Amino acid sequence: MATPEAPLREILKSISFTRFPLRAIEPFFVADKLEKPKLLCYPPLLQAPTDLGSTVPKLPTFDLKSLYVLTALRFIGYDFDVGYTSEPDASPDKVLPFLLLCDGTVLTYKGIMGKLKGVPGSSTENRADDKNSSDGALDQLCLPESDLPSELVYRTMAERNFLPAVEYMSWADPVGRECIGEERYLGNYPTVIRYVLSWIKTSEATQNLKMAQPEHSAGASMLLDGETLYENAFRALDSLLVLFEDVGNTRIFLAGKPSLLDALVFSCISVVLDAPVDSPLRKALIQKNTYRPVLDYALQLRKKYFSQPANQLGSA
Repeated sequence: MATPEAPLREILKSISFTRFPLRAIEPFFVADKLEKPKLLCYPPLLQAPTDLGSTVPKLPTFDLKSLYVLTALRFIGYDFDVGYTSEPDASPDKVLPFLLLCDGTVLTYKGIMGKLKGVPGSSTENRADDKNSSDGALDQLCLPESDLPSELVYRTMAERNFLPAVEYMSWADPVGRECIGEERYLGNYPTVIRYVLSWIKTSEATQNLKMAQPEHSAGASMLLDGETLYENAFRALDSLLVLFEDVGNTRIFLAGKPSLLDALVFSCISVVLDAPVDSPLRKALIQKNTYRPVLDYALQLRKKYFSQPANQLGSA
């Protein structure tokens, strides 16, 4: 037996509100219409380490994920603007960066990476899939089909080894937690709130890093070993050096064309180079002559793709 409609609901259904005279009130503030997509990400450093030389351009952002996306978009010549914010809550998924499209919709960080990786079903927040939308060019970052398996293997290896090392450097290492986590990510908060947020973020990062270690199932009291994370990152870097030997002096990992692997490795190396000079990970990277080709590679890409002013980074 069907439930009868409530009387009030029936009355409201019978009323046509369009019969009443409508009055349009102009808003006090009208946002400018986007002429091209805009990437919202963390800002650049006010002062970067000076031991890299005066000719090295300053990075457009200090954040790894933001630099990863910026670099990938620069590789494909994607036409976009850059905006800066230090509030992750501005993003629908609480993660920076995110991309505002001209039609008013949003691509979150996960959505951007899904598009760049060619993952089927990667869509924006609250929008239908439109092949003619301004995010279509994000699918252009691809290698020849013969190189895709190798690129995926090496990129997966880099993600599993580089990203935990950089996260530990930023939030768990004592030097990095103070100079990177508290000053760079939380510097816009009052001192007391900054310390509380730093403690929360450090606890979350430590727990996530513990769970990512293969030995985590052995016991919940396992200590987080930063040296092991750094050693894993350097072992992955040793594996990538073989690719440099294969391609000669082109300083590109595969097929002579920059890919997501290049964007990831460049971003990780660049963030480490911009870390405090006392950071153990930075010291080890700079002092070992074995990794000089990777450092030269990162500095070469920085000069090639980020020598323009910040407000012109989106120009191809």
